[in-house]
Amino acid sequence: MTDARLRRRRRRISRGQALVELGLFFLLLVTMVLGSTDIATLLDDHLNIVYAARAGARVGAVMGANQYADCATIGAIQAALASNHNIQLNGIIIYLPGTNGLPSGPEESYPGNTVCTSTSPSSGVLSNPPTVNTWPASSRNTTPFTESSIGIELDYTYTFAFEPLGAGTFTASDFAVMPLEVVINQSSSPTPTP
Repeated sequence: MTDARLRRRRRRISRGQALVELGLFFLLLVTMVLGSTDIATLLDDHLNIVYAARAGARVGAVMGANQYADCATIGAIQAALASNHNIQLNGIIIYLPGTNGLPSGPEESYPGNTVCTSTSPSSGVLSNPPTVNTWPASSRNTTPFTESSIGIELDYTYTFAFEPLGAGTFTASDFAVMPLEVVINQSSSPTPTP
């Protein structure tokens, strides 16, 4: 072989090798970008879930022992999650929290697709009855100095949009706890116990 032919052959091999390397690098780069986008969307949606749990706990704390408290609470949660398309709410648990904020006893557990069917949560009806019904709103303690807290747990499944690595879904739960607002009875003045 002549020297010129040998150089042309090496250049062709070199070009082919560079094209293969570029293709592999490009696939790796696209996978990393899509994976980063999915993780960023997951973190953003996680913040939305945390916000929805807090919004539900805040409304539940204000409503206290009102008979429509659960409807208003679920309405606030559903409104906070209305624009999320990657999240499927699996369950809503309204519970009496222990000192660590986790459920310690009675609770109201609803399917994730439960909605308040009235336009006004103060007179609404829930689309699904609770699957666990051991802490109705009427039994929540709003007496000053001994008031209960209310906990909201949201169980959800996040579906990855791109699935570059075949991840599919991510299931988790988040919760928020707030003290119930007290109701002061004017006929008797409360006194704190030491």
